[in-house]
Amino acid sequence: MIELSVKDISVHYGKNCALNNVSLPTLRAGDVLGLLGPNAAGKSTLMRAVTGAQNHKGTVQLNGKNRQQHKQTDWHNRVAFMPQTPPQGSALKPIELMWSATRSLGISFSDKQLAGHIESIFDALELNDFAMKPLDALSGGKRQLVGLALCMLRQPQVLLLDEPTSALDLYWRMVVLDLVAEHVRSTGAIAIAALHDIDLAVRYCSHIAIIDQGKLVAAGAPAEVITRENLAKIYHIDADITFGPNNLPNVHINKPLRGMNNETLNINL
Repeated sequence: MIELSVKDISVHYGKNCALNNVSLPTLRAGDVLGLLGPNAAGKSTLMRAVTGAQNHKGTVQLNGKNRQQHKQTDWHNRVAFMPQTPPQGSALKPIELMWSATRSLGISFSDKQLAGHIESIFDALELNDFAMKPLDALSGGKRQLVGLALCMLRQPQVLLLDEPTSALDLYWRMVVLDLVAEHVRSTGAIAIAALHDIDLAVRYCSHIAIIDQGKLVAAGAPAEVITRENLAKIYHIDADITFGPNNLPNVHINKPLRGMNNETLNINL
């Protein structure tokens, strides 16, 4: 069974502490964790630390083995990272990018298998009409979808998605997260997605973790984490929480809480 453990992650940029001993719930096959927090909370830094692209203290283990114990090719075949920035505009076409990425990663598809796999991914993301257009002719949202398609190529055990829906409207956000959820369900994979949309995080994620100023604030099931108190302290909003089917919280935002610090919030909540 697939298992991902992220424990005591700290990152410093000189004297600045970007992450301070952040641990995530242990994730197993079928789990999706939504990573929430305000801008500059440390979400992207944590994602890069998990991939191994960011120097850090602490441990990242996949299936009981530290990141350093995995062969590089093995790790990259198992763990796919979608950065916040979509593929840059260029004369390269999405179909060409998919083929070249597959061969550079050494993924062992035959040409026929690869063609069918790419077609299936493009069909799920409604990209077939754009497959032969240069990347620099595509919108940022379409290039973001191409970035997700690249991640799905290797059929990863772990998907790390840094704000995968930031350039998309609500329809496409749901298409993307539906595809991620289906991949996780059908293959027994794990996904971590840094998100800003709380409602979508509640809808799609089995676990939620909130970080703020480089520290873990709360982690657990959506009903445990998405509380009036946490939303007030982290996002500075007043919200009412009701509960729908499967005890999933529904967030009803009333107003921003201007000029209130955490001590004042504790008195008034």
